[in-house]
Amino acid sequence: MKPSLFLSLYDKLESLIQRLPDSIKQPVLREITPIKTLFLLQRPPRIVLLGPAGPGKIEILRFLFQTDVLRPNEENLGDGTWQTYGSKSHGSLQLLDARRPTSLSLTTTSLTASPPDLYLFLQPSPSINKNIDDDLHHATQVISTADSLSTFRGKILAISLPAKDSDPEVARQNLHQSLHSQPLIGDRIVGTLTISTPADQSRLAELIAIELPSETQLEIARLSSNRALQKQIAQVVIKSTSAVAAAIGAQPIPLADLPILLSLQTAMVASIMHISGRELSTKAAAEFIASVGAGLGLALVLRETTRAVAKFVPVYGNAVSGAVAAAGTYTIGRSASAYFIENISLAEARHIFRKKTPAISTDTP
Repeated sequence: MKPSLFLSLYDKLESLIQRLPDSIKQPVLREITPIKTLFLLQRPPRIVLLGPAGPGKIEILRFLFQTDVLRPNEENLGDGTWQTYGSKSHGSLQLLDARRPTSLSLTTTSLTASPPDLYLFLQPSPSINKNIDDDLHHATQVISTADSLSTFRGKILAISLPAKDSDPEVARQNLHQSLHSQPLIGDRIVGTLTISTPADQSRLAELIAIELPSETQLEIARLSSNRALQKQIAQVVIKSTSAVAAAIGAQPIPLADLPILLSLQTAMVASIMHISGRELSTKAAAEFIASVGAGLGLALVLRETTRAVAKFVPVYGNAVSGAVAAAGTYTIGRSASAYFIENISLAEARHIFRKKTPAISTDTP
């Protein structure tokens, strides 16, 4: 989904929220703003490669995208300039290969245009580490140049790609020790990772996302198809949306809040689709909501049930109504996350919704 569609979606939602009483309007808008910002400010991360010349870039891109992005003869293309890798459907990243013998003046021009978000010091193999002092000096020059051009101070993640016949832990420790010999580099290191197993590859995407600015984390989660990252971001959206639903549902305005709640839930599901790497419409989000049984009919039933409770328990009735709205919204979000990110079946997603939603029996056909 394009940012313009998200903007249209959330603008519609905000116009509906304007109907709420003033006492609740601003708190609700404050809850929605971070979610809106997450998607509208989304951009590709900018990563700088440091370290010795040689192989490694192809592997790093393969680990992140979980597919081949470069061919072997393209390893050294675009050295010293920002290159964009990725796809329209799953996201992209910008990579600047600043490893020796790249010209520092060419790298400076690129860094002037766009500051880096993160540095990856890549050590392909201990056998290539013959000129580590020269590599460290060059890396220090690149980082110092970037520091002079921007107030942002990117962190450094060290990556070792040991040979098959070498000890991964020894390779990691040697690289860690070498990097800490340079204060400018050692003070920026946030981790030293040896990649020798598929689990290490998955961990790489997680470590990168942790150190990236918030506006780029969604993109790295999408492009890497890392379920743990996607679930984490989706959970933030689900919790914030449920909090908004609780506030709206607690208002004593029978039926008037239904369009707002349904629009809110549609926006939430569309957001989760986007997080998972899909480019889908609000129509598809609405269809998913209906397919798990969370359409307008159910909303009316739950709403009128809680209204009846309010008549008998006037003090706590609105609170019960808000709790039901929040629980229903949370369960829709949880079902959507399981379906689009964890790739469970639609029948299983429907079961999650019916099992967790108040007043719905798990035996419902």
